[in-house]
Amino acid sequence: MRKDYIKRLTELMRENKLDAMLISPSEELLFFTGLDLMLCERMQGLFVTAGGDCFYVCNDIYAGEVDEGVQGQLPIFSWHDNEGMFKAVDAAFAKYHLNGKTIAVNTAGQVCNILDIAERTGARFVNGRPLLEEVRIRKSHEELDNMRKSAAVADSVFEPVCRLIRPGVTEAQVRDLMVDIMTRAGGSNLDVIVASGPNSSYPHYSRYDRTIAEGDCIVLDWGCAINGLMSDMSRTVFVGSITREMAEIYELVNRSQLTAQNAVKEGAWIPDLDRIAREVLDEKHLAHTLINRLGHGIGYSVHEGPYISQLNKRKLERGMCFSIEPGVYLPGRFGMRVENIMCVNEEGQPEVLNKSDRSLRVLPG
Repeated sequence: MRKDYIKRLTELMRENKLDAMLISPSEELLFFTGLDLMLCERMQGLFVTAGGDCFYVCNDIYAGEVDEGVQGQLPIFSWHDNEGMFKAVDAAFAKYHLNGKTIAVNTAGQVCNILDIAERTGARFVNGRPLLEEVRIRKSHEELDNMRKSAAVADSVFEPVCRLIRPGVTEAQVRDLMVDIMTRAGGSNLDVIVASGPNSSYPHYSRYDRTIAEGDCIVLDWGCAINGLMSDMSRTVFVGSITREMAEIYELVNRSQLTAQNAVKEGAWIPDLDRIAREVLDEKHLAHTLINRLGHGIGYSVHEGPYISQLNKRKLERGMCFSIEPGVYLPGRFGMRVENIMCVNEEGQPEVLNKSDRSLRVLPG
């Protein structure tokens, strides 16, 4: 149990007038408790009250695993399949006075079970994700060091992959090499996108079934976790030849990324970063093709706060880690993205964690 983070969570809950938080099996539960549990249709999760009490509700199937995982530190309310969840829910809510109270839920909370509990107990359930992200939005010195190590593992992938890519190689072969390099370096929670040709126009392309061809534009997006902290980066390369249009757009995307990256500093207004990146893209009327936010926070999850978008009306703070990843996406034709992870480090200075070459790369055909 990470008691320091749970204490911070309870402070935020009181500030936001919340009575409890339900954290179902997820990366968030793993972060707070070390529990990495299967989530099935049966309701389960950690409850944290604003007063600092913690308890777990689950089916008998999981009770022993939970107890072993937390070394007996948590009261566990469990039930048999033939009894139904309310045997445990009623007992827990009565003991901790949660009937009719306001309870936040995490991203994995099961709506079907939550609706049933709300109807029975009169509890009001609300979105708890912003608070869970706020708890860890500012990384410690140790966490930043692990993010640097994770970024170095991601960097080690780029040159070997560039040597592999050529016409006739499949997206799956490229992915397999990236996975192998990161795994051998101790990386876990691997995340890889290999999007070639027209597939590169999909920002989160998720298949690997195309064969790379002469003239392709390829978006590579990858990362892993070291000691639980994630890396993430993107590079765009070209195979054999490149059109003048592609070269001009790559220069634009690269400059857009650098412009926003160079504006990062402690106290920078987050919407300004998104705005100035789009202004560069709009020199060729392409800002509208950047259909997503400029970036996302990163840490124990590849996507967490702070989100780098017009909607996030706050300033960058020391310890925040995030991506800067403008792109241009032309449906059915090609897409390009350059992404680095940055942080405002322990000294309050901007730091770029990724070191891989970002120059225009036309690989041999």
